Amino acid sequence: MELDLTGIVFRVSVMYMYALALLRISGKQSVSHLTTLDFIVTLIIGDLFDDVFWAEVSILQGMVGFAAIALVHTLITYAASLNQTIHHLVSSPPRLVVEHGRLVLGNLRRERLRPETVQSELRLEGEEHLKTIREAWVEPKGKISVLKTSSSKPLQKKDKRLLR
Repeated sequence: MELDLTGIVFRVSVMYMYALALLRISGKQSVSHLTTLDFIVTLIIGDLFDDVFWAEVSILQGMVGFAAIALVHTLITYAASLNQTIHHLVSSPPRLVVEHGRLVLGNLRRERLRPETVQSELRLEGEEHLKTIREAWVEPKGKISVLKTSSSKPLQKKDKRLLR
């Protein structure tokens, strides 16, 4: 089916507004870091959008498909929030990659990360030396969180008594 530019613009606009509305309804506040489930849904929806844009399926069929994907995704994430077994099936746990200033090589292998990659991520977090890190974790969304050793933390108000 041959579409003119006006038809493509119309179809894209309708699906964009529909997608925006569904994302707002589903409560998704930020998509800066995608979970594995979010990534899968993004791929499926992207393919569905392509089908709608080029009139391989009708707008209504696209909307129904999009709503079905959003509903299934919402139900799975809701079920995962209620049930630990489902949560473990659909998301990866946080994994310790630095402990007491040393890389945990076994966990790096499980995450398929090279030591250089972790060290690069730590530098982006402002951590130059492993020895100043008590623990670093690869979180479920792929970001590294850092817990410093107490000696490398900046002084706080409660530490004022130590200076006397």
